Amino acid sequence: MNKTKLQRLQQLVGAPVEVQTVSRTQWEQDGGSKYPELGDGIQLADRYLLLVRIDGTELEVLQIHSSLTPLEKELLKWAAQPANPRNVAGTSDWERQARRLGDWIEQCIVTGDVRAEVPDRFELRNRLFDGMIPFLLISEQADEREPSYAELDKVFRSFISDEMLLVPIREREWLVLGSDRLLAEVESADEEVLERDETKEALYSLATGLHQMFTEQWGGECHVAVGLPIIPAESLVQTVASLRETVYLGRKFHVGMQVHLPWMIHLERLLNGIPEATRARFMEEMMGRPDLFTEPETISTLDAFFAMDCNVSETAKKLFIHRNTLLYRLDKLKQETGLDVRSFNDAVLVRIMLLLYKVTKRK
Repeated sequence: MNKTKLQRLQQLVGAPVEVQTVSRTQWEQDGGSKYPELGDGIQLADRYLLLVRIDGTELEVLQIHSSLTPLEKELLKWAAQPANPRNVAGTSDWERQARRLGDWIEQCIVTGDVRAEVPDRFELRNRLFDGMIPFLLISEQADEREPSYAELDKVFRSFISDEMLLVPIREREWLVLGSDRLLAEVESADEEVLERDETKEALYSLATGLHQMFTEQWGGECHVAVGLPIIPAESLVQTVASLRETVYLGRKFHVGMQVHLPWMIHLERLLNGIPEATRARFMEEMMGRPDLFTEPETISTLDAFFAMDCNVSETAKKLFIHRNTLLYRLDKLKQETGLDVRSFNDAVLVRIMLLLYKVTKRK
């Protein structure tokens, strides 16, 4: 808040006003909520604290050295609401509730309270007790207008259902919750899905459709992560944190992929937690040939081989090559490196080396 506004506020309340930055811990110790919202206030013995900005773990407050009347507090709370597109006049009550829930989710993630359950104070809480499928959509539209909440809500409802719930989290990041009854519709429509891991295949199909719909409507790069059905009231924060990590790891280890699945990045999560120096030393020790992964054909062959669970016949079909051609490539790799990816132990090593190479080559 600039000096002029501070002076005007001091004149209105008839008391000194100061701007201070406090930690969330200090805010709670003074009697504030664990998950504060803009406009929240705390009346202390000799002053009133008004929250005007939230920045991660830091809170910017106005310290008013006076006791205020209930009407003055309500007016200050109203004035503290930000005048930006997220809160313009005309915003529906439904959108305001969703944005409020999204702000709370982000606060919980920032403070590390990922196991928090949705508090009773949220109006949308009564909609979060049924099984729902969580999708996290992150858009990277360079120099493009961010779609409005109303636009997204309308398009997503046409794809998912009217039972869908759209929750904005951060700029260009949205949580989409759809009824788990969608799985039955996808499964019944595709008999092949029933022969495999039907739930995960159906979720992948839904996430792919959501991604295609968004890019067709608004273009730009977009990433979608989907999780197994949840009861949102119990695990909403933890789910968003997990899906956000899934997108991060998917983009880091699998450049070019836009749909990301938590159950497909277990090894990537483990490797990401290893110190950089340790990873670099491992690569130096294991890479008999520095140019092993510089050949696009080698990388595409290995990617397909691992994606097909090391099944030679299925990999050949995926690559549109003869089975003997694939066997030739694998034999050539074995001759040059001493590693046979048809052997479990060697396959694990090559898989790890390939993932680490994809990360280090972009640095």
